[in-house]
Formats: sequence, structure tokens, C-alpha cells
Amino acid sequence: MKKLKLNKLIASIICSLFLSGCTSFGSYIISNPDVYLSEAQFINKDPVEMGFSKQTFCSKRADLCIPYLSAASYQPNDFSEGGAAFYKLHATGNGVENLIAHRMTPDTFNRFKGTAILLHGYGGKKEVMLAAAIYFRGIGMNVIIPDLFGHGESEESFVFAAREHVIITELLTELAGKKKEVEPVVVVGHSMGALLATNLLLAEQVNAAILLAPMMRFDLAAKQYLPYKAPMLNKVFASHIDDIVSQAMSEVSVSLPETDLLNTLYQTNKAILLVNSNVDSVSPPGYFSSIINENVKKIMSKDRSHSSLMVFSKEDASIVESWLVEQPNFVQSKSILKGR
Repeated sequence: MKKLKLNKLIASIICSLFLSGCTSFGSYIISNPDVYLSEAQFINKDPVEMGFSKQTFCSKRADLCIPYLSAASYQPNDFSEGGAAFYKLHATGNGVENLIAHRMTPDTFNRFKGTAILLHGYGGKKEVMLAAAIYFRGIGMNVIIPDLFGHGESEESFVFAAREHVIITELLTELAGKKKEVEPVVVVGHSMGALLATNLLLAEQVNAAILLAPMMRFDLAAKQYLPYKAPMLNKVFASHIDDIVSQAMSEVSVSLPETDLLNTLYQTNKAILLVNSNVDSVSPPGYFSSIINENVKKIMSKDRSHSSLMVFSKEDASIVESWLVEQPNFVQSKSILKGR
């Protein structure tokens, strides 16, 4: 598979250089992140063996499908005596290394209720959110983890995370219709996935959002992301990046304002937890400094790399859970919360 992708990349380079030049080549690369980029997958295990179900939802309104993983919350009898939900992960970037671990014993399960929609970033796929899924399953939530268009097993064209909210809203509507009672939904997006999470706040079913190192407007993000993740490509594209982004977006009819989540954050009346790091060049805290909205709570993590913010440490978990307690309908057992 890697050899096939490499051959595809080499062929595209040759064709692009002869036919359309740097801008067209760059547009192809930007629009096909899986060709040249793979966001680190923290847990390299078969999701099915971890209790996840692989599914695909196809829209009844448009010729679109989205693959996703789903799983129910953990129950105490899912683990043998002395067992626990656990992850220990190593992440690097932004000149720092982060070791992140969290352990949840069965006596702490089922403190919250609802569904968490987990959304990966640019160059990722649904499997990179498995550690986050372990966390949300541990606190009592069901999880749904889709592939963004143009990523993972998705067969749809890459659209800068600006279109997927329509089909995911349709999926949520169908799932809600199968339940006996309405359950709260929190969308959790990392990097580019945070744009999709923000768009999903428009859905009636969605109650709140957690934005982890959210993406800047795409042209600004590309100028920071390429040096961070693909320095060799950045040397080739740096002086052409505006034209490259413009062409790539034009080809799928997406505008720059559609990739900027600031306007939604200024106006939203739904609760948002916005998490940045002081050393993250891809999602610099200063970009979000103009947001003054009582519904948006900002958290600054110290010395955390961009990719590490996909995963919750014990300290992160404490912040997330304190915030969830403040939101209507998510708490399942306050007595358990008090006893922690």
C-alpha cells in the first residue's frame, strides 16, 4: 500500500510538473493528504478487537457516504477483576515531547451519559481518535468516530471539513429516531476536525463542543502546518501557498470564510470548551484571543504539542469533567462524581 501511494505521488509529480506547474501539483497534494501525510495513530490495534463496530452511513438526500466506528460506553463487567480502561501515549512536535497516560477503573464508569462524536484532523483518520474514544467510553458515553471526507476509508472528495456536517447531522437524526429518549451529544474535534465540530453546533441534536487545538482559517493554517509536518514540501510550496490553496478550494467550491470557525465562536449560544497550547504554532492561542463569548471557555495547556492535544491526560480529564458537570443533561450520577 505504501509503495502504491509512493508511485502515485511520483507519477503525480511528473505529470503536474509537465502539465500544470507548481500550483496544480500543490493543489493536488493539499487536496489528498493521505498521499503524503499520515497523522500519528496512537493506538495500533484493531478497533473491532477493542469493541468498536465498523459501519457506513449513506445519505438519503445526496450521493454521499461516510464510514465510521461506533461503540457503547464501557460497563464494569467488560473488564476482569483488577482491570481498567487505560492508555499511555508518546507524542512529539513543536519542539516538545509529551508522555500522556490515563487510567479509569470500573468503579468510576458511568458518571456521564450521552454520545461523543470524535473528529480527527487534517491528514488523520478515525483510528487516530481511539485513545479519546477510550476516555469517553470510560466516563459513560457512547462514541461515534467518522472519517472526514478525503481521509481514511472515505471515498468522498476532500472538502476542507466544510461539508461533512450535513451528512453527520442526518446520521444523528436517524440514530436519535431509534432511541427511546433524547440523549445529549458533545462533538469533539481536533485541529481541522474542530471546524467540523463547530459546524455541527448548528444541528439540533448537538448540545456542546470541545475544540482541541482548533484549526485557523485554512490558508493561515497551511502556512503553519506544512513547516510543522512536511518541511520538504514546504520548501517547494512556501512561495506559492496562497495560489495553491485558492485553486484547491475552487476545485471543490469551498471558500476561505467557510474554513474559519471564528464567526461561529463569536455568536454561538451553545457551550464550547476551547483547548490550546502555549507552544502550538499550528493553533496559536492568539488567533482566538478576540473571542469574547460567555459560552466559550478557554483552556491553556502548558508545553503540549499539537498532536498531543488529541489525547486527555489525568489533568485534562479533570478539566473536561468539571466542564461537563456544568452542562445540562450530561451528568448521570452526581453521587459518583462527589465520591471521586
